[in-house]
Amino acid sequence: MTRTLRLVLCLAAALAVSTAAHAAPDRNPAAAPSGDYALDKRHAALVIRIDHQGGVSKSVFRFDRLDGVLKWNGQKPEQSSLSVTIDPKSIVSNVAGFADELAGDKFLKSAQFPTIGFVSRTITLDGPTSGKVAGDLTFLGVTKPVVLDVTFGGVGKARDGAKLGFSATGRFDRRDFGLTTLVGPVGAEVDVVIDIEFDQIK
Repeated sequence: MTRTLRLVLCLAAALAVSTAAHAAPDRNPAAAPSGDYALDKRHAALVIRIDHQGGVSKSVFRFDRLDGVLKWNGQKPEQSSLSVTIDPKSIVSNVAGFADELAGDKFLKSAQFPTIGFVSRTITLDGPTSGKVAGDLTFLGVTKPVVLDVTFGGVGKARDGAKLGFSATGRFDRRDFGLTTLVGPVGAEVDVVIDIEFDQIK
């Protein structure tokens, strides 16, 4: 066997291993082992979009620090439950210095309210991989019901077990939570976009 042929075979084997290790996720919820899962903080993002200048465009912000636990029931996903917290100080803006203003007393009041929380109450399925998660959002010390439209991205392999992925969207009125600053030039309705992964706890 020539050196070139050996190199080609080694590269082919490496490619096969790499492809197997990164196989497409199984999108069947029942394939995901039931149990407790911890939010993967490296692969979690929450983006909010708010009308700017009466709806001329959207202002877009991102929260970078999230934590949470998912209690997953693979056979009956509607019996699962979710609890997530967001650090309001982790808000990011592409306008220099604006993130600090947003986290301050004028808007998010992060010193007084250091966490934003969401706890699921009910889950209803409307398709094999989609459903609605109704829960309580606690923001600025006020708790109100919010509904998220959630899509199950699939189950893959984490370092020590299974990894579950989800995407979600939702909307709430910030005035319901007492945040009325600049309502008018800045919209009252807040659109939420979430992409998140959870790692199995063993």
